[in-house]
Amino acid sequence: IFLPEPAGVKILKGKEVIRVDSQRREVTVSTGEVFAFDKLLIASGASPVIPQVKGADLPFVFTIRELSDIHGIQKWVKPGKKVVIAGGGLVSMRIGEALYQLGMNVTFVIRSKRVLSQILDFPASTIVEKVLMKKGIEIIKDDEIIQITKGEIHLESGKRRKCALVVFGKGVSPNVGFLTNSGIEIQRGIVVDEHQQTNIEEIYAAGDVVETLDIVYEDQRINALWPVAREQGHIAAMNMASIPIIYDGSVAWNVLKVFGLPILTIGMGREEKPEVMREQSKEFYRKLVLDNGVLKGLIFIGDLKSGGLYLFLIKRKLDISSFIHPMLKNTFQYSNFAHRLFEGLPTAIQSQKP
Repeated sequence: IFLPEPAGVKILKGKEVIRVDSQRREVTVSTGEVFAFDKLLIASGASPVIPQVKGADLPFVFTIRELSDIHGIQKWVKPGKKVVIAGGGLVSMRIGEALYQLGMNVTFVIRSKRVLSQILDFPASTIVEKVLMKKGIEIIKDDEIIQITKGEIHLESGKRRKCALVVFGKGVSPNVGFLTNSGIEIQRGIVVDEHQQTNIEEIYAAGDVVETLDIVYEDQRINALWPVAREQGHIAAMNMASIPIIYDGSVAWNVLKVFGLPILTIGMGREEKPEVMREQSKEFYRKLVLDNGVLKGLIFIGDLKSGGLYLFLIKRKLDISSFIHPMLKNTFQYSNFAHRLFEGLPTAIQSQKP
């Protein structure tokens, strides 16, 4: 729709892949057509988790993934009326903010005990919750929707809320159903090696559908982020073109504003070990997670600076012991510390300055 079709590329619309036969090297689509392949890239992404809730199919109930979802929600926006949002993650916060700005009264229903629990620790979540409550936003924690009727939601706790709109933001699940009996190894997502190749030769995968090395946690994880997906796609394409290149892995990171509150999270920011350093006031919250001087993660709330530099330090596993104080003071900048950062480092690393 938005981009011209590249020369030499054929785009087939309305043909969903329903089966991959890795032995015969064939892909079957929903129209019954079968396409042979020499090399295959699977980039099927992920879809919203569909709630198993009675009434979830009512016309004023939505999940968020595609533009059509937004268009559907717009039809139900009524200033002064209530929207109930199930989930307290990134997508839920953004849609909640948008609907609040459009004049709707917002209630979050969260299964966990705090908002943004996947990226924030308790102190940081508390700061966000205070901002929301000051705006008159209701947060119902440790509860979930079990039924939706016309104009009302029913919670597990017995509580009820009248509403004109319900939005579920309960995360996403990799689209791997069509790979049943394909022989491709799947855990939570498709398992790939450092070349983005699956366990079957010449079949590659990239994006939200795959799990790759998480540099910080040092295990296989799905970091469903656009920059990560783009890099994985590049790595897969190079290897498919017989240009060997290795994917080093990814780090989960987010830069966002939640109801006007700037937030930066990277890596193991929500963890409380191995070592934690904090600094906090009414205007900001800063937390560093370290392991023997190596930065493993952080949470910054308030004025944000040098996010790209922090990501670089985490990816390169550099010792930042002498920089902890300026980091917590939010005065740490590449221009001030470049000579100390790269002093004595191997030439190969120096050439990768951020």
